[in-house]
Amino acid sequence: MDNLDFKNPEYNNASVTIWSYLDFGYYPQTEVKRNEITTDIRQAEYDQDGDAWVNGVKYRRISRDDAENAEYFGNDAFRYFKWEKIKWRVLQNNGKTLFVMADKGIDCKAYNNVNESVDWEHCTIRRWLDNDFYNTAFDNAEQKAIVPHEVENGPVPGKYMGDGGNNTIDKIYILSIPELRSPAYGFWDDRMDWGYKKRDKKINRRIKASDYAHARGAWLCTDTRVVGRACRNNCRWWLRSPCSYTKYGAEVLETGQIIDVGFHTYIFRNAVVPVMHISLEELSNII
Repeated sequence: MDNLDFKNPEYNNASVTIWSYLDFGYYPQTEVKRNEITTDIRQAEYDQDGDAWVNGVKYRRISRDDAENAEYFGNDAFRYFKWEKIKWRVLQNNGKTLFVMADKGIDCKAYNNVNESVDWEHCTIRRWLDNDFYNTAFDNAEQKAIVPHEVENGPVPGKYMGDGGNNTIDKIYILSIPELRSPAYGFWDDRMDWGYKKRDKKINRRIKASDYAHARGAWLCTDTRVVGRACRNNCRWWLRSPCSYTKYGAEVLETGQIIDVGFHTYIFRNAVVPVMHISLEELSNII
């Protein structure tokens, strides 16, 4: 495939989405196993962000205190992760920009750090994506290619849905329920068909989490039953759509099911799956 020949989502005979992918930006992801942690890695000079270069490879070191939720951190004093290219699914190529979604949960964050009513415009995860993550994961050329987008936050039809507040202009954001029900983006509209085989299309919404996201607190499915094995190691991840109870945020389960009744916004167990829009013209100068 030509570097800029990114196709829109297609479906195979099993109704599973065939995505085009893009590697863009860097972030800590794969953990360095204990038997692979060298003296050079342990004794490197890590900066205030926990990062260091060792033999041409960038690493991040974190402790329990660096986790959003230390439930899955373990007993090690430090854990080490390699910085790697972020893999993105292409949800749409309109000829000018790519609308892309991270292929994994890249970190663990609460939707909002404070237990209070909040909408997308004012939540802490939005500020983190548009500032901390944006400035950490992308270099100057990549930032230039990211196109700020008007994000629609209007009400979503549904028993448990609330008012989404104002539209926002965001560089990086997360999906809404309507976007996650769009066949044009490679997903299944679960309101349209309740057949067993059609329900299996939820597989297109199932997401793994990076080692880094899990160590930072993202829950992973550990179901060993036959019925649950297909979801093993999948995470739960946030959507930006509002719930009628405004201290709750919509989420996606390990099965791919959308939970519009929501979950406590201040809980640090869900992964973050960013989306953004990238200029094809600027991208051609990078890849």
